[in-house]
Amino acid sequence: MKGAVITLGMVTLGIALWQSFAPTSSPVQEIDLEEEQLIASYLLEGTRRHFSQDGVTADVLEIGEATQWQNSEETTLKDIRYQTQAESGAVWDIGAAAGIFYEDINELELKNGVTVLELTRDATMQTESMRLYMDQKRAQGEQEVVMTGRGSRTTGSAFELDLQSSMATLKGDVRTEYE
Repeated sequence: MKGAVITLGMVTLGIALWQSFAPTSSPVQEIDLEEEQLIASYLLEGTRRHFSQDGVTADVLEIGEATQWQNSEETTLKDIRYQTQAESGAVWDIGAAAGIFYEDINELELKNGVTVLELTRDATMQTESMRLYMDQKRAQGEQEVVMTGRGSRTTGSAFELDLQSSMATLKGDVRTEYE
């Protein structure tokens, strides 16, 4: 009997020591899937070609990475390059580090540094962000813009750009420096 009490006491002491030295486990967290954003699709290095009604390529959108979130109209993009040509023959090449594509309205919100090249006239525009309306072939930005061309550098606090007519309108505190 005495042996059984001593054995029971040793077992109880062993369990108590085991529990005191064992690491505490964190409680299991339940994830509410309705609150979390889930990826609906993911793409690496893709090209989207948009054609005019007569079958000619109207514009090309190249991306390094695209993520479409479930229950969202937006697709987040990285490493963006948009190319189009105006009826006048002007060739546009627009690049940005990141952006958001709104497929249902065919618009791009470009950000994290945007460079616009007009290749036929050797003109460049640089700004932090802009909205590109691909169906209308126009863009606008509310950030500081720097436009350089042959022998000049023009800055402004906002701009509008018509890719069809190759007309850029700089707004607010516009200054031009000539070489």
